[in-house]
This record gives sequence, structure tokens and C-alpha cells, in this order.
Amino acid sequence: MGKKSGKIDLKKLNDNENENNDIIRMIKIVGIIALIFAAFYLVFAIYNGEISFGKDKETKKDVEIQNQEILAGSIFNRIENEYYVLMYDFDGDFSIKCNTIYNLYLQKGTLDKMYLVNLGSAFNKKYVADNVNSVNVSSIENLKVVNPTLLKISNGKVVESLTGIDAINNYVKTLFK
Repeated sequence: MGKKSGKIDLKKLNDNENENNDIIRMIKIVGIIALIFAAFYLVFAIYNGEISFGKDKETKKDVEIQNQEILAGSIFNRIENEYYVLMYDFDGDFSIKCNTIYNLYLQKGTLDKMYLVNLGSAFNKKYVADNVNSVNVSSIENLKVVNPTLLKISNGKVVESLTGIDAINNYVKTLFK
């Protein structure tokens, strides 16, 4: 009987050692995998600039408020007495020509302020007319324009309204002289 219990105890001891070896081996594998992931993260974080060594040079940027683009619903309540509003779809067919007109106008410098309205914006869609016959610029309640439109506003009233790129180009040529 003594031999059997000794063999059983020896067998249990070997089984426990095998289980311990398996657990240790599993811990080593998980540790190695974690180290590999940590090394990859570290390399990519340094490469992408997420982690940097040395002094961080924090550059302060001046806050710049964009005030040339406005919503169509606010074209009649600007602080200037006289100004222009160029209304067009910023992603549409006439965007390059209208941007050029706007930039040339800005280069003149001494002219009245010009605001931009993006007719392609969801906020301004209700002001876009289906055709030229539906255009109405008498008030904000009735405002309907087509792409592109240039308005000259004086004291909250439209004094000139130009519809279509050709009419705007002809007007701007005389304006720049």
C-alpha cells in the first residue's frame, strides 16, 4: 500500500508541476505579446508626434474671427451703412469666378465692405429661387435669389440687385474703374 500511495503522490506532484509550467509558459507568452504591442505603440506614437522628447514649443495663435461669410437671413442687419453681398454656391459652377471677384474686390481695399453668402449651405436653401422670375430682394421675409447674385445694400434696403454671372462681371468691371 505504501508504494501505491507514493506513486499517486508522485504522479500528482508531476501533474502539479506540469500545470505550473503551463501557467508560467502562458504568462510568458502574454507578457511577450504585451511587450510587442507596447513597442509598436511607442514607435508609432513617436513617429506621429504623439510622444516627443525635449521641450514642447507651444505656439500661440491669434484668434481670428471670420466675418466675411454670413447667413442669408442676416444680410439686412449689418453694421455698415453701405455694403455688398455676393451670394453664390461655394461648391457650384460659379464658385471660382465669384471667388476671383471677391478677392479682386478685397485688393481694392477702399471700397465698401463685401459679405459672402453660401447658397449651397443648408441654412440658406430656403432663400434660393427656382428660376430668375421668382427672384425677390425686397425684404428678408420675401427674399429669393438665384446663383449667383450680387446685392448692394444701403441703410438696410437693396439699392442694386444683379443676377447671373455676366451681369455681375459687367458691374464689377465698372466698379473697379
